[in-house]
Amino acid sequence: MLKPLITSLLFIASLSSFAAERPNIVLILTDDQGYGEVAAHGNEIIQTPEMDKLYHEGVRLDNYHVNSICSPSRAALVTGRYASRVGVWHTLGGRNIIRKDEKTMADHFSTAGYTTGMVGKWHLGDNAPYRPEDRGFQDVFRIGGGSIGQLPDYWKNNLWDGHYWHNDQWVKTKGFCTDVQFDYAIDFIEKNQQKSFFLFVSTTAPHSPTGADKKYLEPYEKAGLDKGICAFYGMVTNIDDNIGRLRNKLRELKLEENTIVIFCSDNGSACDKKGDSFNGGMNGKKGSLYDGGHRVPCFLYWPKGGWVGGKQLDQLTAHIDLLPTLLAACAIKDSLGVKFDGIDLQQIIANPAKKLSRTLITENKANKRDQKFQHGVILHDDWRLIEGEQLFDIQSDFPQKENVAKDHSETVKMMRDSYSAWYQEIKGRFDELTPIEISSEEVELYSMDLYPNETTAEKGKVVWNQKGVSKGEQYRGFWALDIKETGQYKISLRRWPHYLKASLTTDGDSKTKALSIKSATLTYAGKTLTTKLNPQSEQADFQVDLAAGSQKLQAEFIDAKGKAFSAYYVYIQKL
Repeated sequence: MLKPLITSLLFIASLSSFAAERPNIVLILTDDQGYGEVAAHGNEIIQTPEMDKLYHEGVRLDNYHVNSICSPSRAALVTGRYASRVGVWHTLGGRNIIRKDEKTMADHFSTAGYTTGMVGKWHLGDNAPYRPEDRGFQDVFRIGGGSIGQLPDYWKNNLWDGHYWHNDQWVKTKGFCTDVQFDYAIDFIEKNQQKSFFLFVSTTAPHSPTGADKKYLEPYEKAGLDKGICAFYGMVTNIDDNIGRLRNKLRELKLEENTIVIFCSDNGSACDKKGDSFNGGMNGKKGSLYDGGHRVPCFLYWPKGGWVGGKQLDQLTAHIDLLPTLLAACAIKDSLGVKFDGIDLQQIIANPAKKLSRTLITENKANKRDQKFQHGVILHDDWRLIEGEQLFDIQSDFPQKENVAKDHSETVKMMRDSYSAWYQEIKGRFDELTPIEISSEEVELYSMDLYPNETTAEKGKVVWNQKGVSKGEQYRGFWALDIKETGQYKISLRRWPHYLKASLTTDGDSKTKALSIKSATLTYAGKTLTTKLNPQSEQADFQVDLAAGSQKLQAEFIDAKGKAFSAYYVYIQKL
């Protein structure tokens, strides 16, 4: 009996020792910060001393590319697979949600025994089973939607003293958003310092709404910058200060040596899209298919692993490379059966002069997926082929001003063929929906997640932020649902979130557009139900029987002129 016990104890001890040796990971992702919003990249005005330290002390991927818009970029980052492969090619309308069968960074690390945390912005699904808390993150402290003030976020959330979703409820905080997010990140590190941890710090800044405390604005105001640039730069400098706070905590806890710190951004700059602010000499900003839209900063730092010394990697790299690189660095074998689109970068980190020839694909926002090359750019070494037609050689034409496709037909053909093979491989799942699970817990649906159908106006635009609700903007579409259990359900249609006691007509704010809502309809499983409403009604209630399985739900208000439009919020509760 004693020998098996000793063997078991030795095995447990060896596991503990291995866990202690595995590197921790802190992945810092900023929102809408471009390549040019780092002083070390040549911006002589912006103040980013901590980012500059990572630039000089670590390893910088200087030819690092992402998607030029946030949800697709984040989807690729957290899965190591192209965003369109995992179902994400937009920021709303159900096309910002990673398919249920995909695995995230947190799935991999939690399966390997890491403690996982996520802070800030997710923007890859606000309902089960797509929230970060459903996808491997054990400790989550986040906003709703893709920025402060979108529909899934707390109503009238703010840059200061905001609310965050934590442990299934909204939590009120005190202070500026980025400070609050890093406070939580630092607390997470302190609580888990004896464990192996993976922490995803996904800041809401410097995405709009923009603003910062006065001390961060003053240097830029004194430099005579435009008000919008002052606010944007101020937010970046505040992020920079918080990166310094976090790194100081790692040193204080003696964790710096074996913690991988990564700093990067999700897409090109949203600062002054007219192009007046510094952008490293690149053409394009957020949303653009030119390099300025998708080439962003990425700095890696890990002393124990040799990721130090200010090495610069000029090889073509991308967001899809980070997950396979991290798993390899942590000696985690892919036990989840995932085939990554990205590669392990450790060999070129160890030898920056190593040749790497490859082809990558990135995209901006796609409304439809029925046309090849649309919304896409193919990258092959120094070549960029935009939407299959415009070819640029960034070695000789860095600003991408001269289309040389006619002079390099073979290169164009090679790049088009590569894209065509990729498109053929993934297009079979383009029509799949990402249904929201309806179970015993109350579910809150948002008009931001409506799919279009035959009732959708040709130029209809999804109502995605709270200002749109207040303005009475209208859209028609349907929600895709996955009913987990046959039964009776209460479905309530609202203009405002349920914790606001306000009528369908108005919330009492002088800036709100009053709506004359006379009735509501519910369409599902071939049935349509209607109920009349009075001006003081807060919601329209239906009690229905739903069968288990996939359902399409259309929940609409009808105004005094007989015009139908989708409810902004819908609540479903099993009875």
